[in-house]
Amino acid sequence: MSSATPSRQTPSVTDDRSTAVAWVDRAARGVRATAFWTSTILPMFAVAALAAGSAGQYPIALAGVLALNIVCAVVGHGHSPGQ
Repeated sequence: MSSATPSRQTPSVTDDRSTAVAWVDRAARGVRATAFWTSTILPMFAVAALAAGSAGQYPIALAGVLALNIVCAVVGHGHSPGQ
């Protein structure tokens, strides 16, 4: 009989880094997808505000929606919905 204890492998630094990189990549893909879909929906709110006439009452809000749409379009540009 052997009195040796079973060896336990400790995770290496590269495993920790690859896990961290995987989490960052997953988070970036989530942000990119959210920005993509937000940029597709926001124009509907702008058109609805123009049709309802509330764009004249709240021009800063309309400008904010349009600016947010541009930011989301830039951030979500690399997203591929089919993947």
